Amino acid sequence: MFDRFELVLLFVIITIAVQGLVDVSGSALARTFAHAITGLSLLAAVRATGARRQWRRAVDVLVVLVLAVSAASVAVRWGSNESAVPPETSWLIAAALTPVLVARRLLQHQVVTLQTIMGAVAAYLQIAVAYAFLFQTVDAYSATNFFGKDTPTTTYMYFSLVTISTVGYGDFVAVTSFGRMASASEAVLGQVFLVTFVALIVSRFGVHLPLGRHADDPLGPVGEAADEQSDADADGGT
Repeated sequence: MFDRFELVLLFVIITIAVQGLVDVSGSALARTFAHAITGLSLLAAVRATGARRQWRRAVDVLVVLVLAVSAASVAVRWGSNESAVPPETSWLIAAALTPVLVARRLLQHQVVTLQTIMGAVAAYLQIAVAYAFLFQTVDAYSATNFFGKDTPTTTYMYFSLVTISTVGYGDFVAVTSFGRMASASEAVLGQVFLVTFVALIVSRFGVHLPLGRHADDPLGPVGEAADEQSDADADGGT
């Protein structure tokens, strides 16, 4: 599974689809399942990045512990009237660790491949997943609801995707000061990721494009043809 980021991307997409389409506030089983997919993303990421065995085991233990804490938290708070549940706090660490591991490995790629592209996309989307957990955590520990009113759990993923893409529809906005700062940090981090990390990946891809006989000739074959024509004209003139 070394450098196989398609599985990481698949789990991230499934996480976004489940948390963005299924309101899990009324089901403890659905909530635990939706959160556990994030753990699978982390497990796939740590193996795709070629981490050492002790680090893989540490991540395995972390995911198991977070899953146990999450399930226990859901069981304890089951039946309450609170709009947000702290299990998202437990999964926040796992969700935030995945893009860090993937980005660290991709920076070691000297040649950009399809796996590099899928890894970059997975890391970018996983940032939105991590922030969705952060927003729910802020909501869980704030006296005021994150959006100023009760909303389904699907709203947090939707809001996170809209924020990181800087679309800003305005149908949902954070009303608390900490919520606004968290939203602003996601928008900034998302753009920084695109203009720095993704730009670096693209530049490495451009370096390894076939450019013809002269690797430093920006015109490639066109430049070679022009050089040959110039040589022919010079020979004709003499």
